[in-house]
Amino acid sequence: MSRFSVQRKVRKPWRQFLDSLSTYRADLHRYCCRLTGNVWDGEDLAQETYMKVFSLLGKTDEKLENPQAYLVRTATNIWIDKMRRLGRELAWIELERHEEHERADDVWTRAELGNAIRGLLQNLHPQERAAIVLKDVFDLPISETASMLKTTEGAIKSALRRGRDRINQSRPVANFSPPSRSLVEKFLNALSTSDLETLQAICSADLKVELVGGVEGDSFEQSKNFFSHAHMEMPALDFGVNPNWQLVDYQGEPMVLGFRTLNGKEGLNEVHRIEEHDGLITRVRCYCFCPETLQHVASDLGKPAVQRRLGYRSPSLADIPSLVLGHAWRKISPKRKQAL
Repeated sequence: MSRFSVQRKVRKPWRQFLDSLSTYRADLHRYCCRLTGNVWDGEDLAQETYMKVFSLLGKTDEKLENPQAYLVRTATNIWIDKMRRLGRELAWIELERHEEHERADDVWTRAELGNAIRGLLQNLHPQERAAIVLKDVFDLPISETASMLKTTEGAIKSALRRGRDRINQSRPVANFSPPSRSLVEKFLNALSTSDLETLQAICSADLKVELVGGVEGDSFEQSKNFFSHAHMEMPALDFGVNPNWQLVDYQGEPMVLGFRTLNGKEGLNEVHRIEEHDGLITRVRCYCFCPETLQHVASDLGKPAVQRRLGYRSPSLADIPSLVLGHAWRKISPKRKQAL
């Protein structure tokens, strides 16, 4: 089987692109979370936006003078497209409800789903919500908001007026069915003891492991390194020491928090969210390279988050010298630094 010949060549510009976003990440993440209504869908929207913009940069010769506006506009368009798809799904569900031989429990399930989607769509029109969030997050003038959304100032004024009349402060729930607490507890115990045999036993054959913002594995075999490296300590590369894990209920969902000590301070290093089907783990999503989401969750729980210099991606070989030198410099006493 042949490989993509450009794979290695793409990794360097992708890392350079991520590095260039440091100025804009926090605002974009906050915007995405407010737009979607929760931190998990907000992180997903931000990650989709990075990928979309990176791919678009390779397609256009147009000079993009305002990266922040381009990122926000792209995130808005992705979200509006999703809302439109939800609208089409709702219409399909409504039609399906009228099938003659539909089982009663299916009617109930689809009706519940239809009501949930209808509530989301009727709460605020996507453009109304985007306009309000832009105003709340960036405090932009009407003219700049209109420019970001590629519409008129009059349309934005109308969207703000209509949206504020209807706005509801309750947050929509992320599209996620919480796993059983007992299964999450088994995952925690196996992960914390490096029990790969038990991990494999509680995972489905088609397990998917996603390091959000990083690599993905489509089977337990492909994901073994992810599990076996969980205890690896590399303080010189900002990965910290003393890894330990806790089970918490966050926003009604049991999940596993990973902590590490870096530069003498313990903080939240990763979050593991689990999807379950028929009593087995079908998907693990690890938020390790998502510094804004980690900070958000840590703040909600009254805990600090680990502060890594490359918190949003894994280090490359080119990063190692500066990371090692920075680590060595931090270990030198203030008096010695003054003498140097």
